[in-house]
Amino acid sequence: MEEYAAARRGRAPEKQNKRALYGVIFLHGFNDMHSTALPTIIPMLAQSISLTMSQAGILSALFGTMNILLQPIAGYIADGLKRPWLAAFGPLLSITGASLLSLSPSFGAALLCIGLMSTGTSLFHPQGTGGCGAAADKKRLAFFLSLFQASGTVGSAIGPLYVVFMISMFGRRGFPLIMIPAALLVCFFLLRNMGEIPTGGAEEKEGKGAGSFVHYLRFLLSRVGWIVAITSVRDAVFQAIKVFTPTLFVQRGSSIAMGGAVLFAVTLTAALAGIAGGRLADGVGEKKVVFGAIAIAPIFLIFGVRDYGMLSTASLMAGYAFLQASTPVTLAMAQRRCPESRSLASSLTNGVSWGLANLFVTPVGVLADHIGLQATLDLVAFLPWSVTLWYGAKTLAARNRAA
Repeated sequence: MEEYAAARRGRAPEKQNKRALYGVIFLHGFNDMHSTALPTIIPMLAQSISLTMSQAGILSALFGTMNILLQPIAGYIADGLKRPWLAAFGPLLSITGASLLSLSPSFGAALLCIGLMSTGTSLFHPQGTGGCGAAADKKRLAFFLSLFQASGTVGSAIGPLYVVFMISMFGRRGFPLIMIPAALLVCFFLLRNMGEIPTGGAEEKEGKGAGSFVHYLRFLLSRVGWIVAITSVRDAVFQAIKVFTPTLFVQRGSSIAMGGAVLFAVTLTAALAGIAGGRLADGVGEKKVVFGAIAIAPIFLIFGVRDYGMLSTASLMAGYAFLQASTPVTLAMAQRRCPESRSLASSLTNGVSWGLANLFVTPVGVLADHIGLQATLDLVAFLPWSVTLWYGAKTLAARNRAA
């Protein structure tokens, strides 16, 4: 592994590439605005092909599983490319799958559309995240990664509204006829104008004999495995509470619309918090922001899932904000530790953890069926403190060794 360290020490500083930087930031929102279409289209499929809730769960699980499997492979490939092929044309697959999904004549066809969506998302995110880090000003790495994350979060938030609007305007058959050609033009234009954004790794793999994908993956996990564990816990809490909060509000007597409005508000708040967290980390240090935000988040989440009303909504917004504030910072930490493989490192600390978070929703739902949704979300809200306890024990052990 010494050759990797030597290669990192010998790499010249990269300059900011604004065209590539803002290109991938835009594409993130463009991709995620369509890749979050499944919840909006499920009611349509329930009418057109009698889609059951179990089948809907299978579609969601397929999306998460393919991201876990494909993102590391896409990241490994992307680190050997100089042109942003995956980042530019991954969204085209996402948009094609999303726009055709509502037309699915059967469950099998819906699976194929979800496969297209998840493949496109898996291709885009590693090179998009790695390209953002490679093109950014290194003194403000966490801030620019926070802009990248915020673009995707905002795209996810407005995605359901956008899909409903497009289908109401052009119909289910007109949606793909409008969006697929438009997406092709956008992706091709950005590919031509973003220039080169090599995320590193090509020289090491070819000249240093880095070995197989599995060998290289093991090396990166030795450097960022602990970050992957932290992000998996954080994203699991974020996703579980996000999925079940509207149902909890309905159980308390609120309307579905109210639950959706609360979810929209906390999602947008989380996007702004990510930007604030990225800027703060560039000034005071990355670990302080990550572990401080994760330690504070449960205080607000616990109250938010225990009560309802304006105070509960504000508390949920604050809890989500503190969780999301650490997201671009953990990405920056991973990229700083593996500058020769930004795409693969990002796929592990963002894509794999997000995929695991989606799978985590299933046992949370099973537990809720047995002990109740309120009690289950109470337990989930405490989970970030497991990271706090681990970090506290690690810090104490380090101090004892130093003494």
